[in-house]
Amino acid sequence: MENNMKKRVLLISESMSGGLRKHVVQLIENLDKDSFEIYFIHGTKTLDDVFLNRYESLKLNAKLFPCNSFVRKINMKKDIETYQFIIEKIKEINPDIIHCHSSKAGVVGRLAAKMCGVQKVFYTPHAYSFLAPEFNTNMKKLFIGIEKILSRFATTKTFCVSNGEKQSALENLLDKEDKFEVIYNGLPEVELPKKEEVRELLGLKKTSFVIGNNARMSHQKNPRLFLEIARKVIQTDENYHFVWAGNGPLMDTIKDFIHTNKLEKNIHLLGDRRDSEFIVAGYDIFLITSLYEGLPYAPIEAMRAGVPILATNVVGNNEIVATNENGEFIDSDIEIYDLISHIKNNNGYSIKAKEKFKTRFSLEVMINNIQNNY
Repeated sequence: MENNMKKRVLLISESMSGGLRKHVVQLIENLDKDSFEIYFIHGTKTLDDVFLNRYESLKLNAKLFPCNSFVRKINMKKDIETYQFIIEKIKEINPDIIHCHSSKAGVVGRLAAKMCGVQKVFYTPHAYSFLAPEFNTNMKKLFIGIEKILSRFATTKTFCVSNGEKQSALENLLDKEDKFEVIYNGLPEVELPKKEEVRELLGLKKTSFVIGNNARMSHQKNPRLFLEIARKVIQTDENYHFVWAGNGPLMDTIKDFIHTNKLEKNIHLLGDRRDSEFIVAGYDIFLITSLYEGLPYAPIEAMRAGVPILATNVVGNNEIVATNENGEFIDSDIEIYDLISHIKNNNGYSIKAKEKFKTRFSLEVMINNIQNNY
């Protein structure tokens, strides 16, 4: 296809960290370059090390536009500046397609696209704000109202990363059902290290039973529950070790908990790791304690490595975990140590985890579904 026949795609996201960063980078790197010219507006306040270290190489695949006023929290002055910045870039680029990622970009990006008359406008919430437990009822109602207006008047289609997310949109009457499509997050096949190699890298004994999570240390990811489970299990058996790869605003609070409960020998905080998708191969169980999700990448990485999952039963998690197959849900009626022991003594979970990854969560399927909508 000749260059002048390419469609111009403008991606917009305030944050570039964690799973959201992974998803947007996958689009930048894997969309068909013969069919699409890619442009990307991003904030500058929430950037993880992976994005910063790959920034120059991403410029080979897309034209990048950092926006200093683009922030997560509501700030009228900065939000208006961001809106004006996006308007200017739309006029400069003249995109055929705009694809907004997460709530803040979903608001200012779609408003700007509507104002400029862009015909194809897509939106991926990556977990709707009104599903977040940190907001009160009035705030959730406000977010639902905003999502309704923007979906009906400024959106071609919303890509939900889980059926649960789509169902939440329909239950809250955001729009007609055909305005939503489920497109699961996908990952490529990679060569993973052996479990023993990861244990050696982390300074853990081969005989230890390792339970880990790879996530931002934030309220949403609920590290306190992870630690409470760790404390209870370690008190029962000191051969259990718990690992958390990721940084975030709750890091100091978590360190205090570990110190107060004298758990330093058995709980290991790794901070941000560029190799987290490989470190997971050293875990025996992946423990995800999130309060809510869109569709998290980290447990999909665990499945790819054949690691069974123990998870909170929330939107997103409940489409990754199938009980008695690739994992189990944390259940207040079942003693956590017994649940972990059950998974530990059943190798079938590992086999089913790998099978489920290959059939449901490939990168190729995700990219093809998005390109077909473009």
